[in-house]
Order: sequence, then structure tokens, then C-alpha cells
Amino acid sequence: MNLISILEKHFRGWAIPNLTLYLIAFQLIGVALLMGGYSDRLDLVLHGSSVMHRGEWWRLLSFMMIPKTLSPIWLFFAFYIFYLMGSSLEREWGTFRYNLYVLMGYLFSVVMAFIAPGAIITNYFFLGGVLLAFATLFPNLEFRLFLILPVKVKWLGWLTVIAYLFTLISADIGSRLCVVAAFANYLLFFGKSFLNNFKAGQRRKAYQVEREIVAEQPMHICAECGASDKNMTTMDFRYCSTCGKCFCENHIGSHDHSMIDAGSHK
Repeated sequence: MNLISILEKHFRGWAIPNLTLYLIAFQLIGVALLMGGYSDRLDLVLHGSSVMHRGEWWRLLSFMMIPKTLSPIWLFFAFYIFYLMGSSLEREWGTFRYNLYVLMGYLFSVVMAFIAPGAIITNYFFLGGVLLAFATLFPNLEFRLFLILPVKVKWLGWLTVIAYLFTLISADIGSRLCVVAAFANYLLFFGKSFLNNFKAGQRRKAYQVEREIVAEQPMHICAECGASDKNMTTMDFRYCSTCGKCFCENHIGSHDHSMIDAGSHK
């Protein structure tokens, strides 16, 4: 029994069903605050220094409210796709495992905020980890972007990975740490599976190489002259009914049993 199964056994009752809806509702609150002018985006981000030195503990939750955009049409598509992915993961994994995936992504992000207290931490990247998990479990499922363009989820997943890697080498420290948190959470849940698949692939490769080596070895070798079915492809080979050894067609009827037996007893 792995660690996740042990945790599920003891804390299953704590899991929140339909967590994706709550995450969307949380961001809708952020949309209302930002569009209504009641708050600024910088007032919502997670800033470790502000939490530790100013006592702004509400930032530990408010950074979950930040929407990627305030465009109504983009928000509609973003929330719709996020709901499809989150609810599908919950059905596939179960409520507890999905809750744990989101929780660990959240905790990794919070840890990054205190590793670099001056960095600005948002929810963009760790919620993007939901897409990475979804693309891993349902790689060939097709989405219709903007209800028109069909695209397989695995390509969206790879585009997300490329974007994250680009962020790692070009963005500010806060965004880099957010990417590290997202990847750490993803590997926590999928790393073992990747390692097992890699080992299985290595075993299959070794087996294939062994098969090829065996296939290259001759099946029949003449005990008299050393000719084989590999270097004499047109020659017939037979086994002597008396001594049981293999001989080519030139020696099957003329070999000397006494010499062979003598050689085998030396």
C-alpha cells in the first residue's frame, strides 16, 4: 500500500467533492473584486515578506482568487475547460486523490513564497498543473478550442511544458518558483509511473536486442567442417541418428563416428 492510499484510508472524509467548482467560485470572487475596483492584483498575490513582517496572512488564500484574465469571453472558456479537466480528474482518481493533488500544489506554492519572501507568487502555474495531469491521463482526448479547432490534449500538455520551461529561463524569480512548485507536484504524483515505464522500456529494449542476437546465431553447424546455415544458406543440414550431431549434406553420410566419439572423450 503506497503513501497516498494510506492517507486516503485515514483522511478520506476530509475530501471536498466537486472541488473544481469551489476553485472557480474563488476566482470569480477575485474577478468581482478586481473589476469592481475593490482590490488591486498586487493586493491579492502571495508575498512571503508581507505575510511574515506585516501580518497579511489573508494572502495565503487571496492569491487563489487571482484570475488569469478579466476578459469575460476568455474567462468563460478558461473556467469551462478547467471544470471539464478537474471534474474528469476527480472521476478518474477519486475525490481524495484529486483534492490531494490540488492541496499539494497549493502547499508547494506557499513554501516557495517563504523560500524567497520577496517574490510574487500567483496561482497560474500550479492550477496549470491540472492540465498537465489531465493530459497525462487522457492524452488522446480532443478539445475543440473556441468550439471550432480540434486539438488533442497531449499537445496542449506539451505546449504547457514548453511554456513552463521558457518561464524557468526567462521570467522573474516568483514565476520560476511557481513553475518549480508545479513540476514538483506533478512529479510527486507521476514520477514513479514515469520511472516504471522507463524501466519497462529498458527491459523491452534489452529483450529485443537479445532476440536479435539470438536470431543472428546459426541454428545448424556442421560438426565436421564448421559450415552453418548462416554462411551456407543453400546447403541442407541434418542430424545423425547414431551420434545425434549436426552435419552438412556433404558429411552426413561420410562422417566417422569413431573419430567424433574419440574427440568427445578427450
